[in-house]
Amino acid sequence: MQRRQIVFRRSLQGRGKGGRESITSEFSHPRGIQRRFPRADCLSLSISSLLFALHHPTMSTTTNDLVLVSGASGFLGTSVCLAYLEKGFRVRGTVRSQEKGDAWVQKHPQWKDKIEFVIVKDVAGANAFDEAVKGVTIVAHTASPFHYDVKDNEKDMLQPAIEGTRQMMQACKKEASVKRVVVTSSFAAVLDMARLPAIGTTYSDDVWNPATYDEAKKSDNPAFVYCASKTLAEHAAWDFVKTEKPSFALTTVQPPLILGPPSQVIESMKSLNTSAGAVWSVIDADKLPATSFPVFTDVRDVAEIHVLATTEEVAKGQRYLSIAGHFDNSQIAEVIARHFPEQKHRLPKVDKVEVPEHFATDSSKVEKQLGIKWIPFEQSIVDTAKSLFALEAQLKEQQK
Repeated sequence: MQRRQIVFRRSLQGRGKGGRESITSEFSHPRGIQRRFPRADCLSLSISSLLFALHHPTMSTTTNDLVLVSGASGFLGTSVCLAYLEKGFRVRGTVRSQEKGDAWVQKHPQWKDKIEFVIVKDVAGANAFDEAVKGVTIVAHTASPFHYDVKDNEKDMLQPAIEGTRQMMQACKKEASVKRVVVTSSFAAVLDMARLPAIGTTYSDDVWNPATYDEAKKSDNPAFVYCASKTLAEHAAWDFVKTEKPSFALTTVQPPLILGPPSQVIESMKSLNTSAGAVWSVIDADKLPATSFPVFTDVRDVAEIHVLATTEEVAKGQRYLSIAGHFDNSQIAEVIARHFPEQKHRLPKVDKVEVPEHFATDSSKVEKQLGIKWIPFEQSIVDTAKSLFALEAQLKEQQK
């Protein structure tokens, strides 16, 4: 029997084929993550939590549990925090400074009584997360460098990613309350860059990037170093579980380029996260920028997968490649021009809208096991662009 939505106040927007809807109310899709609760926080949270539990009878945790989210002030980390909060969980986030935590609460004041922050200045430092995990049941480890401004491969990329993951695993093993851990890996841990465009190859959850530490240490290609860092960090997590046999269950998620509207604190358009920057790079460009990577998933879907990865029994011990679709920057420009005609003059000329031939991907496992219905590319781009144009206007107003 098809599940129906329960709402108190609705503002519906089509999600493309399949009828997925975005609802601004007290409750969202039975499977999905409600993005905001604009009124009656206590009532809406209790209803959302109850219905979440009813529709996920195999969940091994409860919505009263405390969740630790590392990298809580980042693009993905903020969305993951919101996803857990909107399901009724309490959240503790790690940030590098108290100022970042304060700014997070200022941007999302409706959650001030449900979220707390702990300062972890160096995720790769000895015992970095030992205090942060105290009393926690669920851990979502999203903190890892994602940038190509690398001066020292080991110090700037490899060590923070690998050792940060090891420190989190060790801290979770020490804390008896921890039951579930999800580590944000990446499609970079699946893809073999040496084979690109890898036409005829299908990448799935079972495939690993063959990059080694020595290769990454010596490489002069920042993209290769990043991909290796994600691969080695995920290996470190699984190796820890295999050798140390902790009491918690591990799940890893491999998203590609993450699109979608940013919900984190952004101080300037120049400080956009790498993923949002990929969309913004099309604006005011003299010519269409090369597509950084031709596969995407919306940040709201990735956040939802993190929640389900730590609440569903079937997710224990799983590796989830999480790719919604394939795209090209020409499509980004075309979608923005069509939906925001007043901004069309800021877009570069596009001669042909197409996705060049490249590898294929198979994310059927996460779709089947966790019931994921992807936010379509066009909706993701529209929501992202709308958010970025509003942010640009807000920042300009603040400068007056």
